[in-house]
Amino acid sequence: MKPISEALIENSKSAIIGCIELHNKPIFSYRYEICTVLCINGWELILKAFINENLDEFKLIKKDGTTKTFEECLSYVSQNIGKEFMHIEENLKKLYEFRCHIIHFYKENLDAVLYSVLHKSILNYNDFLKGNFNTDLSQETHLMLLPLGFKPFISPVDFLSDESAISQSSKSIQAFIKSIVSSTELLNDAGIKDSIFSSFKIAAVNESRISNADIIAGITKDHSKAKLAVNAINQPVNITDEESAKKIRIEEDSLFKTIYTLKYNDITQKAREMYSDFKQNPKFNRIMKGIKENPNLRRKRYLDVVNKSGTGQDFYSTEVFTELNKYYKLKEE
Repeated sequence: MKPISEALIENSKSAIIGCIELHNKPIFSYRYEICTVLCINGWELILKAFINENLDEFKLIKKDGTTKTFEECLSYVSQNIGKEFMHIEENLKKLYEFRCHIIHFYKENLDAVLYSVLHKSILNYNDFLKGNFNTDLSQETHLMLLPLGFKPFISPVDFLSDESAISQSSKSIQAFIKSIVSSTELLNDAGIKDSIFSSFKIAAVNESRISNADIIAGITKDHSKAKLAVNAINQPVNITDEESAKKIRIEEDSLFKTIYTLKYNDITQKAREMYSDFKQNPKFNRIMKGIKENPNLRRKRYLDVVNKSGTGQDFYSTEVFTELNKYYKLKEE
């Protein structure tokens, strides 16, 4: 590694560790203002190290002796890495926007959002450091950005979906929140599940990973945009009977209220409405035979649910239409 890259990396790590240490102090004024500055500084240095090591055509030092800005470095790294870096770029854009407009956010309570965006940025940083420089800060420091506190964690989705609170905020706050939603929609439309912030819940897991579809559904209260949701489960799942699979208990009644909600006749009726070339013929029967063999699409509800006996009826998930879309042409609106 080039000497300048090593120096950039060490200074970058110091900035990130300083960010975590200051954030975790129980009493600390201007917590998010200062932590955001340190986090952006740490990212700017690591991006410059990456450029210095891998992108020789991009000159870090300008003719006037100054170095390229954070925004220039971020954009260039994103262009070269591609789609897998997109969620990191959007996350950093939100932090940078906050850093550049801190004066507009005073006296406003955005802690739930800022905490989650900052936490995600730290996780992204460590992944970037491991992936490109074979260094894992979690092993070096044993630090976690999950301090004990006097208040319970609040999900940023819950915060952002509180329309009454947001409507009373300043125009700057409302614009910032809209930009978060826009970034989330951008990632979701690109098929990227990694979000720009972390969400925490009381559960037997370390971190609640949420996709961009889940965030949009939570903020807009439009749950049709979430691919799958069963009670406390807010992310896509696969139903399987493999013994080695992780066990999650879902009540039988809940399955047929939330996932398997369609009867066979519901599917044929909806298919006639959706597709211009649909016919209930041998072709459709062959397709449905394959669907019936997929436990994620079809489940039988028995009269005796314990022993799985007695007369049963098939119920289907709405994901059936994702499969049917492969074979039939949607009607033009």
